[in-house]
Amino acid sequence: MRILVQYGGAPRKFVVLESSDRDGSLTLVMRRDGVSHSRSSWSTRPGEQPPQEIEFQAPRPKSKRITIHQSGRINYHENGRRIFVEPLTRVTLTFPIYGYRIPTLSKLDLHPEPVGDDDVVIDLSDLDGPVSFSILLGPKELVLPGRALKLAYEAEGYALGICVDQVPFLVPVGYEDHFTTVTPENGPFNEQQMEEDQALIAYHQAVTKSTGPILYQPNGEGVIRLVFSVPMRVAPKFKIELADPNLDVLDQDIQRDGRSDKVTLKFKVRHRRSGQIIRKDVAVRSIELDAEL
Repeated sequence: MRILVQYGGAPRKFVVLESSDRDGSLTLVMRRDGVSHSRSSWSTRPGEQPPQEIEFQAPRPKSKRITIHQSGRINYHENGRRIFVEPLTRVTLTFPIYGYRIPTLSKLDLHPEPVGDDDVVIDLSDLDGPVSFSILLGPKELVLPGRALKLAYEAEGYALGICVDQVPFLVPVGYEDHFTTVTPENGPFNEQQMEEDQALIAYHQAVTKSTGPILYQPNGEGVIRLVFSVPMRVAPKFKIELADPNLDVLDQDIQRDGRSDKVTLKFKVRHRRSGQIIRKDVAVRSIELDAEL
């Protein structure tokens, strides 16, 4: 999803939001063209307010990237920091995860492509001078103040809010014309509250309203995915029995993923005689999993 800002009679680049098909984790990108050779950093803690200049060894994109994981870990790729919030399927608290200050909306890059049906456009044509935004993570019932955009993930039970701050947050003297981001030093928790494997299962069970194993039918490439009901100790051995004896699963069609092979199994089904990959629904009689102790 692309979120655009309407200003000066034209849509401008603002945010791209993507969701992972693997586990529903989010990637949030504050869009800007070009690269930077350095950045200035400061803290709100006493004695650390003076900005520190940091030179990059190699140019970095001006776009800022955040990943919000199902486990509740949030990674800020611009500074290598991470914080921990509630797992996304168990969000009860509202927490500000990011701040973004733009010196003037006219400095946002123009969006050169036609506005698509899936794009969201926020009209801020009436605003002048610096504008700052707060990005909040909270339960799906999240109520946002003032001018805001709310993206609710109903099945998982959480929402993401992008709010226009009533008053732009302050920056040190001399930095008024800079794009500025705010990342929290800590989250509500000091450590991750759910393991990655369990978070993946919790996501798929939430979106399918299931409490047991989940079998997805073939995607466009013919890949069938099984999500286990609980994480395994190790990647399990397996035995797949199909209802149609003319179909088979070959070793070459098992897809391994070191990140999730304790909680998922991916495979393709072929016709025994032609070798053709089956891309329509397949009747699976049984799948046995064996992770010995």
